[in-house]
Amino acid sequence: MATRPKQPAITVIGGANLDIKSRIAGKAIAGTSNPGWTEMSPGGVGRNIAENLARLGARVSLLTLIGEDTNGDRLRRSARAAGIDTTLMMRRRGSTGTYSATLDAEGEMLIAVSDMRLIDGMKPGDITRHKDVLAQSDLLVGDANLPAVCLNALLRLAARAEVPLVLEPVSVPKAKRLRPLLDEGLPIMALTPNRDELGELTGMPVKNERDLGRAALRLHERGVAHVLVGLGAAGCFLSSAEEGQHMIATRKAGAIRDVTGGGDAMVAGFAYGLASGMDARQAARKGQELAASAVRSMQSVAAKTSNTARKQP
Repeated sequence: MATRPKQPAITVIGGANLDIKSRIAGKAIAGTSNPGWTEMSPGGVGRNIAENLARLGARVSLLTLIGEDTNGDRLRRSARAAGIDTTLMMRRRGSTGTYSATLDAEGEMLIAVSDMRLIDGMKPGDITRHKDVLAQSDLLVGDANLPAVCLNALLRLAARAEVPLVLEPVSVPKAKRLRPLLDEGLPIMALTPNRDELGELTGMPVKNERDLGRAALRLHERGVAHVLVGLGAAGCFLSSAEEGQHMIATRKAGAIRDVTGGGDAMVAGFAYGLASGMDARQAARKGQELAASAVRSMQSVAAKTSNTARKQP
């Protein structure tokens, strides 16, 4: 009997919080109460990426901060149930982070509030004390919910241990935390911004495909091997220092219920592909496959995510 290939060991370092998502049933009317419905689920960029990776079969650990409260208990239990190693989930006094989003009837975000004060207090020592564990990973994934000093510590740790690192900018304001790191000249396997975050990272306007290519080349010049830019319903743009530039269409997603989990799923699929030995283009297609599943669900991670889904041609 053939031996099943060993799944990659991936450690995710980033945010974990409780997601509170409300969707308006009809046309949004400002300044008043709108009929609709609300769902709560475990969330956070790092946590969502970790759960997607676990559902794909990766051996995944999550390094994050959670509060000494019932929401923190809920996040730890759900992570264990999803197959995530919770050994590196650290408790702190204070409230576990929350993310509250209001969506329109088509599932597009109207407004969101992110309360990440707990992880804003993370120190570099919270990462470096686990350097031996992180160094044994096949791949590291960090998100910019981490304070800038922690992102710096993570980048240096990954470079010293020669472990590939994927960084997710999270948002335009938090992408600013990554800009000084690009001046360090240390290797970064991949950055996964959206169009606006790419503009923030490079200081360049990004309005069309030509702009995408130029901005990505600037990141390659600063040590980034792969740049994967999420473009929503249009799919994604991949720029690889060795494999060229490609537009990759999204798979048909069916009825869209919530777009907010799509980006995290794309990053997870891409990271899984890279850690499993796929080339960058194959890995990007894996990310699009997961993203299409994620936007069909109001949960932060689609319950049917798995590594048995049909591959794109």
